[in-house]
Amino acid sequence: MICIPSANDRPSRKDGRIFPLSGKGSNVSEGEQSRSLPDERLPLVVIAGFMGTGKTETGRALAAMVGLDFADTDRIVEEREGLSVARIFKEKGEAYFREQEEAVCLELAERTGLVLATGGGVPAGRKGFSALASKGQVFLIEASVDSILDRLGADASRPLLRSDQDDGGEGRSRKREKIEKLLEERRPIYHRIERRIDTSGITPQEAACRIAAALSLPFRTVPVRVPDSMTRIETGRGLLCRLGERLQAVVPASGYYLLLSKNVRALFFDRIEASFRAASIPWKEIAVEDGENGKSLEQAGEVIDQLAVHGAERDAAVVAVGGGVTGDLCGFAASIYMRGIPVVHVPTTLLAQVDSSIGGKTAVNHRRAKNLVGSFHQPALVVSDPCALASLPEREIAGGLAEVVKTAVLGSPGLFEFLEKELSREPKRTMRSVAFLERCVAECATVKGGVVERDPFDRGERRILNLGHTLGHAIEAVAGYGRLIHGEAVSIGLVAAGRIAVSRGLFDRTLLERTRSILEACGLPVEPPDLDMNSMIQAVQLDKKKKSGKVRFVLPVAIGGTKIVDDVTDSEMRDALSC
Repeated sequence: MICIPSANDRPSRKDGRIFPLSGKGSNVSEGEQSRSLPDERLPLVVIAGFMGTGKTETGRALAAMVGLDFADTDRIVEEREGLSVARIFKEKGEAYFREQEEAVCLELAERTGLVLATGGGVPAGRKGFSALASKGQVFLIEASVDSILDRLGADASRPLLRSDQDDGGEGRSRKREKIEKLLEERRPIYHRIERRIDTSGITPQEAACRIAAALSLPFRTVPVRVPDSMTRIETGRGLLCRLGERLQAVVPASGYYLLLSKNVRALFFDRIEASFRAASIPWKEIAVEDGENGKSLEQAGEVIDQLAVHGAERDAAVVAVGGGVTGDLCGFAASIYMRGIPVVHVPTTLLAQVDSSIGGKTAVNHRRAKNLVGSFHQPALVVSDPCALASLPEREIAGGLAEVVKTAVLGSPGLFEFLEKELSREPKRTMRSVAFLERCVAECATVKGGVVERDPFDRGERRILNLGHTLGHAIEAVAGYGRLIHGEAVSIGLVAAGRIAVSRGLFDRTLLERTRSILEACGLPVEPPDLDMNSMIQAVQLDKKKKSGKVRFVLPVAIGGTKIVDDVTDSEMRDALSC
């Protein structure tokens, strides 16, 4: 199953103690230091091949998988001429069509961030195809003559076959002769292209997966160094399709154990499998149940049992694909199997990409409390692909953005300004943009990675990551899990924490209003639903992060600075929640 995002995610090039976030840990590795990925760093990908091999369908699927634009040379020529290719051939001749085709190729050779499906005759053009080949990554799509005939069927729009009659008898025979003759003429030209995909017997989606696994796309790396280990957080479009390559490069292992739920498997297995085959790495699959009910000691035991049955050794690695629940469960199982084996997180929700996959906190639920049994186990690698977020409903995207806004307030003025600017126009479309989400995920990795690096075991500064969560968790609990999702509760809690800070003279009211406006642009609630106030205050007192009987509150003092206090009164909380 392929999830196809909007075709144009970016415009065409054409037309107590205060914690400021700075210093060690907020670095991006050398060669990946730009704060966003400009269009010039994204590739031009050229899909060439004979008619009927599936170039257009494959190109569209590929563009969706890796977050690039898509174009087809035939369609562009048709739009400019106002005629179909067949009519152009008939009325103006093949030579005229080839001239227009060549002009389009020369123009698009200057584009980046584009998947281009070319006409079958383009590789024979000297200037146009040479320009494309010099600027882009070129793949040849091939298919058997029988496959081509089956795909073309009764299609009468192919001008080079227009003299044939597809009557199922002699018509098919004459069409075969014509195809074989053209293929023989073009074979020397086609075979100059080194990277080839045979699409006989496979779907366009499968062909796209194979190409995506071989693509070279830019990504950003944030290293998080803690005692005795280092995590590489890699963010970039199309990375899910290169998972096998990234595992081989960063976490070499005797075997990889892929843990994913039924729903996640349906969405992403084809991409992952293609990447594993391309990298020729040994792997096995273990099914897990997602949802809070599946985050249990019982299921952790089942995962460990499966690892043992498969003969996983200490130099094996667990690869957790999915949301926060799957990451928590699999991270915990990996932390206790043979006293700890490497875990790799491949988060497929925005909340998991910007928060739960980073930092090494793992836990399962106990009948007495949520997340009561857990450990710290830093992942060796986190692979975040913003294209994987296309399948999420709007509410889940918004919920993840609550954590992005929280991260911006506590640690990134640049991210705050970026959110404010980008969400000020067409917010619903912006929230679906691959480029926008990629920037959010990468910036959050930088901020949270830096905090974790300085406080890996949650003994000091890391507590600032709870900004908005103290009241947020209380609201979520009283509302009942399901009425509000986590991000919606955090949004309300973040505004409430800001109000307390404003009332104490710690935070500027204008900054609070700007924060509120960003959250509202995401479609997030900023006021609590109609809930019993006493129940919410009581829920705060049950917060598991209490110390010496006092509830610790994180309050914003600036965009990029926070303060932890333990003297917030019930009256202050009531006022903050009832404005």
